[in-house]
Amino acid sequence: MPTNFRELLLTLRGPGLIAIAVALSTLIPQTRTHLVLDGSYPAVVCPGALSGGGERISLPTNNLSTRVVIGKSAAVKVHSSTVIVGSVAPTFVSGNPGSEIAFLSISGASTADAVCEVGGIDEWFIGGSAGITSQGILEIINSGLSDSTVQVFPFNSKVALAPISLTVKANSAQNISLASLVPGEESIALHVVTQSGRVSSFLLDHRKNGLSELGASFVTPVEAPMRKSYISGLFGSATKAASTMRFLVPGNINANVHLTIYSGGGVITPVGFDSLTIPRQRVVDLPLPRISLSTPYGIEVTSDQPIFVSTLTKKSSGGVDFAWANQLTPLSNFKINLAGAAGQFFFMGQTVAIKAQWIDSKGKANSEVISGDGSAAWHPSGSLNGITFTPLTKVAMYGGALISNKDGGLNYLPLLANQLVARGELPIADLRTLARH
Repeated sequence: MPTNFRELLLTLRGPGLIAIAVALSTLIPQTRTHLVLDGSYPAVVCPGALSGGGERISLPTNNLSTRVVIGKSAAVKVHSSTVIVGSVAPTFVSGNPGSEIAFLSISGASTADAVCEVGGIDEWFIGGSAGITSQGILEIINSGLSDSTVQVFPFNSKVALAPISLTVKANSAQNISLASLVPGEESIALHVVTQSGRVSSFLLDHRKNGLSELGASFVTPVEAPMRKSYISGLFGSATKAASTMRFLVPGNINANVHLTIYSGGGVITPVGFDSLTIPRQRVVDLPLPRISLSTPYGIEVTSDQPIFVSTLTKKSSGGVDFAWANQLTPLSNFKINLAGAAGQFFFMGQTVAIKAQWIDSKGKANSEVISGDGSAAWHPSGSLNGITFTPLTKVAMYGGALISNKDGGLNYLPLLANQLVARGELPIADLRTLARH
């Protein structure tokens, strides 16, 4: 083919090919979604040193930034250590994939541990007392930059009470006596509803008889009632401890409840807890029968109505103290720092399969797979620092721990991964979005 003729043919064909390409780009449907998910961890808030106690806050890793939630101060400090001293004001911690823990010691006798919280719109506290021995406090923290409006709905053993409205100023906290919210009531529950702002709440149940300390414990907030609940890592009654179950049915129908105890010795249902009727909108306390268990155990509660449930354990040997344990959420990947404390762990679920990786007091790295059918106990020797838990199955599992640290006392720690990833969609620049569809 002559060169001149070939060039003429390409010259005529070029515009036609371009026209066809434009037509195809216009007529063929294009992908309308071009997004990438970006993940970040929200900041958390730790409670202040309540009731005149001293507080240590363990961070899951170093080089995290914190600030005090007070007044107009927004100064941030970066810490090279993984343990910092808490103040009377709450502490704001930057986002990270671990969970911070606040260790509170009051008068060297009563101790309480709390997992620092992201906060939420609805927080239910099933625990505490407002009786004559009560020194308990509800701390409502607004870590945002504008005022927050909060309503507190109290419940006692007879009825749901009228709500109490509060305004919490920006970057501040209010400490409210439990005795002023539900005066004289031993059995209480609180529903804290945030109507505006970024709010985190903590309930410290602290009791004294004159100058004598009777114990202290944080009550872990719960988001919603459940038909099946798990409480794990409770204190065995063979160590001279007594436990009481607390129930609240928030709906309008009484609940039929069944309770099952899981331990290393098997599965049992305590006498009288095979078919309970719990009246609606009343706080109900029922003592558990004494069962000789020398190791931690867990409780599964099933109900035909959504229900809240918690367990109060009091000990009388080795000093007086108590601890509240509340409903758990399923385990996910997370890290905690026990700051040299020792721990006994108990896990529950249809199938338990979890990998634990930790650093001991000598700085040595260790790992172990914890497994079992229905439940599994884990008691690593010695003091512990950073621990990472990794579920090895998609089946829901629940965990709690009994913690022994230098402050003494009875300390229950729920294994909660409060640092869940907050995901957002990032757009990708794509010229195809300019084409007509």
